[in-house]
Amino acid sequence: MPDSTAGFTPEQRERLTQIWDQLYELYLEQANGGRAAAVIEADIAKLIAERNAIRSWGWNTGQNWKEGIPPEELAKMLGQK
Repeated sequence: MPDSTAGFTPEQRERLTQIWDQLYELYLEQANGGRAAAVIEADIAKLIAERNAIRSWGWNTGQNWKEGIPPEELAKMLGQK
């Protein structure tokens, strides 16, 4: 059952955390010239697809962090009804 405040199950939250950690490692590896770039990019794309299947909104890295978040989710995050 999803958590009422976040809308995610504990398993989804755990998997999102794992995905974010793995993406961070892959981006570092990419920046440092680790494995072949195409292999790293394929791994990144796979994780992003999995992440988007769980939570497709809220990934904007621009200055306005609220962009792309559905209004009902934003209201929950801001403690509004």
